[in-house]
Amino acid sequence: MRARSLFLVSLFGSIAACSNAADPIAPDGGIVAPHDAAGDHLDADGRPAADGAQLQVLAINEVAAGETPDWFEVVNLSPLTLTLSDFVYCDVADDFVKAKPFAAITLAPGAYYAQDVDDATSGFKLAGDEELHVYFAADHAVVDAVDWASGDSPAGGSFARSPDRTGAFATTATPTKGVANP
Repeated sequence: MRARSLFLVSLFGSIAACSNAADPIAPDGGIVAPHDAAGDHLDADGRPAADGAQLQVLAINEVAAGETPDWFEVVNLSPLTLTLSDFVYCDVADDFVKAKPFAAITLAPGAYYAQDVDDATSGFKLAGDEELHVYFAADHAVVDAVDWASGDSPAGGSFARSPDRTGAFATTATPTKGVANP
């Protein structure tokens, strides 16, 4: 919990210190607000806010469950560089025994990363009717999740946010692995 708190304080401090920093954007298109370790959202003065916003620093942006190997893409929504190994992913909610860490690489603000998912790398595959969850590794707080029905992520296609980064998920005919969705 302490590592996440320090990250959030650092993130909030960077946003407040830079007058031209873009606000992080939530998947639904709204602006997200930093929060403290207790989950309280903070306003510009660092006091608890009553807006109900949630901090989202990393979003699942696209899923290709019908590929070999399966893969999913995340995008850094924060104004800071993230270390991906600070996050884990799994296909069963709250199954931290099954959860796998991302590679120990950094992801620049706005950058995309595609994670292959197969038995060898993840210990599981993504199915046609499936879900995917991303958590902070330190405290298992939910970062993002997506659930899709059979046929939503077909072979040769994907299940992707439209518009890119902020929209709702929709079936696409052409995957855009590692780059912005159309």
